[in-house]
Amino acid sequence: MNDGMVVCTRRLAGVTLATLLLASGPGCKQERPGAGSAPSGEAGGTARTLDREGAADLRLTPDGKHVTYLVDAQKPRLPGVPPQMLVGTLYAAEVEGGAPRKLGTGVTNVPGGSLFSPDGKQVLLLEGYNPAAQAGQLKVVDLASADAEPRTLGAHVTYMLVSPDSRSVAFVDGGVLKVGALPSGPFREVAGEVATAAFSADGTRLVFKRRLNAAASLAVVPADGSRPPQKLADQVGDYKLSPDGRHVAFTVRNPSTPDVYDLFLASIPTGKTARVAEGTTDFAFSPDGKHLARTEGARRGELGDLVVGPSDGGPAHKVGEKVADAPNASDMGALFAFAPDSSAVAFLEKYVAAAGAAGGAGTLVVAPLTGGEARRLGARVPNFQWSQDARHVAFVQRFLQPLYSVDLMLYRVGEEQARKLGQGVFGYTFAPGNTALLYRTTCVREGRACDLMKVDLAKPDAPARKLLTGVYSFKVSEDGQRLLTTSARLDAPTYDVGVQNLTTGEYRTLDHSAVLPAFFAARDGSRVVYLLHGRNRKGVHVATDVP
Repeated sequence: MNDGMVVCTRRLAGVTLATLLLASGPGCKQERPGAGSAPSGEAGGTARTLDREGAADLRLTPDGKHVTYLVDAQKPRLPGVPPQMLVGTLYAAEVEGGAPRKLGTGVTNVPGGSLFSPDGKQVLLLEGYNPAAQAGQLKVVDLASADAEPRTLGAHVTYMLVSPDSRSVAFVDGGVLKVGALPSGPFREVAGEVATAAFSADGTRLVFKRRLNAAASLAVVPADGSRPPQKLADQVGDYKLSPDGRHVAFTVRNPSTPDVYDLFLASIPTGKTARVAEGTTDFAFSPDGKHLARTEGARRGELGDLVVGPSDGGPAHKVGEKVADAPNASDMGALFAFAPDSSAVAFLEKYVAAAGAAGGAGTLVVAPLTGGEARRLGARVPNFQWSQDARHVAFVQRFLQPLYSVDLMLYRVGEEQARKLGQGVFGYTFAPGNTALLYRTTCVREGRACDLMKVDLAKPDAPARKLLTGVYSFKVSEDGQRLLTTSARLDAPTYDVGVQNLTTGEYRTLDHSAVLPAFFAARDGSRVVYLLHGRNRKGVHVATDVP
């Protein structure tokens, strides 16, 4: 942090809080603390209002140019709907400014109610959503053209997805899968009684699974309609395409043991299928598409072993014992994961499931795929995370002695063992560029206010640096230069939003009484978009006066 930091004390809702700011002000005493705090006094920045209406479900397009949000959102008056479900009028606004644009009415916030094309230029939405039928009228809107009218693609749509190249769209309308060019088609019917579908990475093929009353069959079809669908199997559970688009792996119900699924592999485009494993609960392709990892030998009440082999179904080898399937994993991700460069696989071995917020845990193992010894890094590990450059694995480990503690550990690939970075850790992530590891610790208020620490990965043995205090959530900009934080307020169920410049150390509170989430709307973090709740300044705002 910079020297000459300013410590101010303000009173808010009858509670006196120490507020650490980085700019001088009247009535403030010059101090030199070791870190800043997320302040609860007056905001230090200015914000431009995109929409003054009360809004909910703020979302940012992948290109960061537009936001969408619901206005007049209400929970449907229907028994059994999820408590978080809302239905309202969907609007869009340009982050750079301009009049809000109405996209559709009766749009829900549940997954699948609306989505963006990967390039951020189109938004697809289900208008007039019926919570009982989980269906609506599918429309697509061109966000790049303010004058473009919504196009109607389907009348009773329950499922939709856009190809990775943003050129094609597939959707299930009245149970019939249709596919065509985005946004105007033409759209051709592929098959009936379809539940889900997935595009290959290059968008040239479409794999789809039919409903249970249609034998839960799996088929593949060229996205351009040059050939009819090719059926792969019936009674299919889960399915995944390889990143290179050459294979599709899927599980099939075992005919003699109905609660057991076997793993099959199909070659694309030939459709040749072969069984590669029995008793599979989870499986995944490596990022380069060359390896296929899966659990084998799982039975009711008994976990399977983790096996890795080539993605074409060739001979495989066991790397771990009693590895759980992904549905039992924590919020940090699955219980086994390939390194981003496909050089190794990390997993939780001898996993023991547990109920409650803490969840289960296992022994963390990192096994190289190109030869070398596997490393068992620690027991009672609930989750882990690879760095983007595949050089580090961060994980939390539960220690029982001398006192119970959940501590953050860091393993540098190639070393003998992991090192401990911090105690009592609640959440961690690698910064973009693989320069640092950030984590929350010393938490109070049931984890809603924590110290935010930073470890320099070039000097992992050096003491961690405290960046801020009172932090609830944090995000790092894509270029790794700025930090977006939220701090839970004491007077309301809302949050203060602030940004810290990680180069200069300067921190600034941007606004108060925001609701989650807040987003960086620029790669360098120079714009922040957020929602405010309150009588005076409610609505969607964008802050550009960031440090």
